[in-house]
Amino acid sequence: MQSVDDGLVGFRAPMHKISRLTRRAGNRLASLRPATRDAIVISFFGIICFASEYFFDLAPRLFEFSLNYRDWEIDNLIFVVFIMSFGFAIFSYRRVRELAIEMKARRDAESDARKLARHDPLTGLPNRRFFVEALGEALRSTAHDSRTAVLMLDLDGFKSVNDAYGHGVGDQTLAEFAQRVLAIVRAGAILTRIGGDEFAIIVPSIKSLDDPAALARRIVAAVAEPFVIGQISRSVGVGIGIAMSPSDGTDPEILVQRADRALYRAKAEGRSCIRFFERDMDAHVERRILIETELRAAVAAKAIIPYYQPVVAFAGRRVVGFEALARWKSDKLGWVSPDLFIKVAEEIGLISELGDQLLRQACLDARTWPSELTLAFNISAVQLSDPTIGMRVLAILAETGFNPLRLELEITETALVDNMKIAQEITGRLRRAGVRIALDDFGTGYATLSQLLSLKLDRIKIDRSFVDRLGKDKESTTIIRAVLGLAGGFNLETTAEGIESEEQLASLTADGCLEGQGYLFSEAVAASDVHSLLESHKLTTKAVA
Repeated sequence: MQSVDDGLVGFRAPMHKISRLTRRAGNRLASLRPATRDAIVISFFGIICFASEYFFDLAPRLFEFSLNYRDWEIDNLIFVVFIMSFGFAIFSYRRVRELAIEMKARRDAESDARKLARHDPLTGLPNRRFFVEALGEALRSTAHDSRTAVLMLDLDGFKSVNDAYGHGVGDQTLAEFAQRVLAIVRAGAILTRIGGDEFAIIVPSIKSLDDPAALARRIVAAVAEPFVIGQISRSVGVGIGIAMSPSDGTDPEILVQRADRALYRAKAEGRSCIRFFERDMDAHVERRILIETELRAAVAAKAIIPYYQPVVAFAGRRVVGFEALARWKSDKLGWVSPDLFIKVAEEIGLISELGDQLLRQACLDARTWPSELTLAFNISAVQLSDPTIGMRVLAILAETGFNPLRLELEITETALVDNMKIAQEITGRLRRAGVRIALDDFGTGYATLSQLLSLKLDRIKIDRSFVDRLGKDKESTTIIRAVLGLAGGFNLETTAEGIESEEQLASLTADGCLEGQGYLFSEAVAASDVHSLLESHKLTTKAVA
């Protein structure tokens, strides 16, 4: 029996060593390619078999053991165990491979998760989280004789693209914008998308202010080319605000805040403008932020309401209609100029909602007036760029029950030039429904006569800038006479704006103008005061200094 035990011990010792070597090898195999692992494992088992034979005389021992105990059933068992050990080794190898695949899949998933957490899936650019980390690192590593620039970018007119053509076209526009800018930024600079249509660029190791300025100009030039998505071609602009470290701050949060404020100023100055941060921007932007906040609340609460300025026929000074003018009194800001809040509403994407609110309320108010009175309503350039504006106007008319024949939409000459094709489609559809179209601020834009006549207008409104200079220079009188002659030749009605004195009224009447509006007749009044104004036997005449 002792000899049997000795034989088993002699067998177990090499198997233990083989098992230990197998485990160690499995750990190292996990990081190798599958083909490499297979080759190594096969070679390794060959080496183990050779080493077992060479160092431990495994085959002779097994043979001897089998001869000595051939009458025992245990020799069969030993043979089975020996064979099973090789099976177990193969199973272990297979399991190692499975574990390696699982570990690789897990590492890939973790890598993808980290990438998604730091990158924008639409454009493939780094996101806000990456931007914050990269900016902090750039500021820490900036040499004492160089500077780091932060450029904040915001697309002009992107919301109208989204509203008009859907988010699919909007997403493709953002992706193409990212590729255009990515092709411009120099090596070492980092372009990121921080949200919506907002992007940011970190430019380290700057020696001169000309570097970020030149980059910004190249971006504006690249974006100026139309974005062609399928059959759609649209142009957008880009506002750029720039802040420099260390002059504008060394803290990442402060630097980004100041670049944002420069961007606010750039967007306030118009389409595709570039501005560096200046110290006085803090107060300006704080007021702008307050205006935006209050404006959003006012639109949500429908606190901006239409006032009505009468349009008067000069013969008998008879009221023939009213023009709706937006008015807003804020609890914090007091009366806010329409020139200011309308522009802000356009910039932050609220103009369509605000315009629809005002038109809906104006139509409801006008339904209470005598049926012969017309309602004039202004459409901004941003609204006109939206192909759905015509459908929305007709929907509001149907909703309120207001007669389309009593509505006159005023469109500026500049808006027509910027959106001529869309303007033709929209005005054509509205005119077929009975809505009249007036050209507002005539003479202040750059439209050609052929462009204007292609719209089939119903009225031309003479801009107040020409009326204001009547009697002060001959040029204004000449221009007004030319406009009146043009309107008469094409059978268009005319209305003069901004009449504030009897002298201006007399001059316009002498030149053949039949209608007008201005403080001479009445300022814009609330809806509750319209009826009392109509009931008065004679409009109060007053001149404003």
